[in-house]
Amino acid sequence: MGISTAARQFAQFLESVRAKASTPGLDLAVVRDSVDTHVSASTEPEGVTYADVDADGVPALWAIPEGADPDRALLHFHFGGSVAASIPSDRKAAGHIAKAAGARSLVVGFRLAPEHPHPAQVDDAETAYRWLLAQGCELWNIGSTGHSI
Repeated sequence: MGISTAARQFAQFLESVRAKASTPGLDLAVVRDSVDTHVSASTEPEGVTYADVDADGVPALWAIPEGADPDRALLHFHFGGSVAASIPSDRKAAGHIAKAAGARSLVVGFRLAPEHPHPAQVDDAETAYRWLLAQGCELWNIGSTGHSI
């Protein structure tokens, strides 16, 4: 039995990641770009649409699955230890989680360090949470997902 086309493509993707990551002295911009391109290895969730929003000055993205309960929401924080990653790096993951939960997911684009030292990320997370409450979402209907904050 031969190797599938998808397996070959994934192996090529992993090799490109390895080649980039093994380059000495990568600057932060290259690391961030590399992290944002990792999303290409994942599948798009079916039945999920996206909408950019301004959560009281914090960039965010709604992942909205078909049939989502409008009274429930997830507050999603992307990975990257508050240094790398972004809304695009977690868009598909948040969409899959939202679909499984049957709720919209607000992916928060908090400011990154070192340009914006702590507590900027926590401040942005709190601002997005308070914005979600101001949109009429009851606090007991908000869940938190993600990797950072």
